[in-house]
Amino acid sequence: MATPDTPAPGRFLRTGLVNLLAQSAEVPLTLLLAPAGAGKSTLLNQWQEHSGPAYVVRMNLYPPDDDPVRFLRRFAEKTRAAVPAFDTSWFMPFDVAELPPASIADALFDALQQVTAPLFIVFDDFQHIHSPETLSVIDALLAQPPDDVHLIIASRTPPGLNLSRLRLDDRLLEIGMDALRIQPEEVQRLSHCLGGEPLADDVLARLMTITEGWIAGVKIALVASQRSGMQTLQGFDASQPEIMEYFGHAVLSGLPEVARTLFMQSALLDTFNATLCDDVLQTDRAARLIEELASRELFLMPVSGQPGWYRYHTLLRDVLQARLAIEQPDCVAPIHRRATHFFVRAQNFPQATWHAYRCGDQALFIDCLENAFDYWLREGYASHILGWAEALPDELILRHDRLAAPLISTLTLSRRFFRARYYLDALKATPRSSASDDDDPARVRDFLELHLQLFQHDTDFMAGADLSLLMENAGQRDIRAFSLAMVAYHHLQHGRLESALAFAWQAREVLLRLGHHYTAGYAGLIIALANQQLGHIGEAVAFIVEHFHTTARDSPVWSLWATGMVVVLYDQNRLDEARQVCEDLLPMVSSASATEMISTVYLTLSRLQHLEGRQQASGRMLEKLLGILQLGNYERFVSMTVLEMVRQALTGGQWQRLDAVAERFALADWAHDNLAGPLPPYSQSWERTGLAAVYWLVAGGRSQDAIALLQRLLAVVKKAGIRTRASIIDANLLVLTAKHLPPPEQARGVEALITRYGLMNINRSVFDEAPGLSPLMNRLWADGTLALPEGYTQLFPAVFTATPAQPPLDADPDAVLTPKELEIFTLLQNGLSNAQISERTGVSITTTKWHLKNIYSKLGITRRTDVLLRTPPR
Repeated sequence: MATPDTPAPGRFLRTGLVNLLAQSAEVPLTLLLAPAGAGKSTLLNQWQEHSGPAYVVRMNLYPPDDDPVRFLRRFAEKTRAAVPAFDTSWFMPFDVAELPPASIADALFDALQQVTAPLFIVFDDFQHIHSPETLSVIDALLAQPPDDVHLIIASRTPPGLNLSRLRLDDRLLEIGMDALRIQPEEVQRLSHCLGGEPLADDVLARLMTITEGWIAGVKIALVASQRSGMQTLQGFDASQPEIMEYFGHAVLSGLPEVARTLFMQSALLDTFNATLCDDVLQTDRAARLIEELASRELFLMPVSGQPGWYRYHTLLRDVLQARLAIEQPDCVAPIHRRATHFFVRAQNFPQATWHAYRCGDQALFIDCLENAFDYWLREGYASHILGWAEALPDELILRHDRLAAPLISTLTLSRRFFRARYYLDALKATPRSSASDDDDPARVRDFLELHLQLFQHDTDFMAGADLSLLMENAGQRDIRAFSLAMVAYHHLQHGRLESALAFAWQAREVLLRLGHHYTAGYAGLIIALANQQLGHIGEAVAFIVEHFHTTARDSPVWSLWATGMVVVLYDQNRLDEARQVCEDLLPMVSSASATEMISTVYLTLSRLQHLEGRQQASGRMLEKLLGILQLGNYERFVSMTVLEMVRQALTGGQWQRLDAVAERFALADWAHDNLAGPLPPYSQSWERTGLAAVYWLVAGGRSQDAIALLQRLLAVVKKAGIRTRASIIDANLLVLTAKHLPPPEQARGVEALITRYGLMNINRSVFDEAPGLSPLMNRLWADGTLALPEGYTQLFPAVFTATPAQPPLDADPDAVLTPKELEIFTLLQNGLSNAQISERTGVSITTTKWHLKNIYSKLGITRRTDVLLRTPPR
């Protein structure tokens, strides 16, 4: 799009540079390389405003973004917000530590390829990025860039990327300092925009010589000339660093003494508003100061999304801080100290700890950090705790239980079990620096041991563990509150649902009273899951929906309720809404997230992709989940993943994949060991693995063994009172046992299933995990044998298609076919080709065709399609 020739009043538009940057649409990478203050960010702003690209994803980078996990997560979030077509399920930025950069780049490539319109990705201030992992991902992406994706990198220093191939192929647009240098005519326009007079030729020439076209220096000089007159420009004869120093002097000397002091002192604050400045700088003039600075355009920039908050240009802030350290060194530490107390009162602990660290008061810093760790643990901000743990020496952490205990809990919850074990063992061996009357270090450490054991060993949690210890009070670590939630979780794992409910309700009440909002949310999720498994669907749904809609989106607790909401939406067949919540959650799912959240998001997205026929994507999602689960002993979550793998292979007719998964996870051995003998107590892993073995048996034509195994599963699940899983197992039994019954008896079987569990409990998950149920119910409903409410059939339009029933086969296959013909007929029903049938049965293609001819003749059909349309899969 053409740019206007004349800027709006008060605007300084660099039309030529905007047009130059617009050429970025012709190459995969554009590099803006110039020193600070050269106008890179301003150019990007003007290009984005005037060139009109369809999609622009812009990231302003900061030093913390050098962490590859943070960098890629921020990128995924911003891209998802700006580009609806960007599918975050293709790209999981949080598992960067477990994957090589090439694999991450491949996933990113696949995700970006889904965007059909031109996409511009802008990284500003890229000089902060040094991480080899991040640079390797970008290198790999640029080696084979996606179609219509263009990267723009703005940096003060050359990025550590391999750009030689792009240069050789003329696929790199480089805009450097020479292009960014301000031209004489532009200086005149800039002076006019700033309200100044036209510059004389000799003054303009001198300014251009001294600044070498550095736009920030030119602007500094022009602003200074308005303070002290045009003669000021004649005195500019220093190099660029000296110009910046002169800028600080010129601006400060042009202000009243009070404003000058506040101007310098406020530079110690990353961002500020009038209230903060008045409190920390001990003044009542901050509002007027900010207004005056803003009117003078002294590089005072509003903070996006925070009305009334401002920040200084980074260069200006550095100059002001340096000047303050020279002129008023004694005020620096007190300002940081007062800022610490201000942000603690505001519960803005990231800022509080930043200032406490810089004030030089070790005792204040430790106290602030202890309060921060406690607050972050209560609210679920695990990343803040983990970030400080990386920055602090281990010796300091281990000397303070109020740092070590939250860190160990956070490491445990985020599945960093080896690090948690290291700190816990070191803590036990470290003498405490202090003790209080209500603080029992031995009890705290015993609790942390049980906490680690529970999450690391999952359902194998410390056989014979002394759970009574968890029920005793233990002072300021709030052990009893955490313990109640732990015991509730333990009972949920083992199917003791009533006990899980009782402990979870008690835990939630105590945790909310103590201000542990995140763990209280976790206890609430346990309540919802227990009710759901007990069959109290209405109660569970109401509880989840209420808290999902009333919890702030930026709170970590929201992710817990969103996880429950995914289950609710999916079961109600609101698949588009379930996908949206999953995609909203996916960028948040990190190594600091609960395993239940990660598994729910991955399994649901995989199932949605499978429903859409995207089998490669759904399989990749499950493999990624298995990779994450390798971090701990997550047998039950692995079993859920295996069940979904086998289910997808069975329903998709992927027999080789099914056999591979069965062999990989030893399903044949499991079925052999569990078809007889005493029944075990309920466990999720046993039940899920059992259902996977049932699918494998069905695929192999071993229906009777499958029925026998289902009956054993049902007995165990019913004894545990887990109605949701019982409905699924019962539905599978119905599909297998009703196969050869006449339609009226099949309908009575379905009606009995509905009577036992309730119609609305026969939901999307039941249809998924009982393959064959939906075609059975659809056929009976379509021919009028099964009566169902209209509202129910409308809820599942993909199931109840109302397609006219096909006439039945002329003969019963089991009665007229030989064993070999029946074997081939079963494989034919499941969609195998002639070649696949020959491979599975061990006979030649010619013999297979001869058998098929006999089968068609005996059953009164003439083509393969009749088998698929007129008989359900076996």
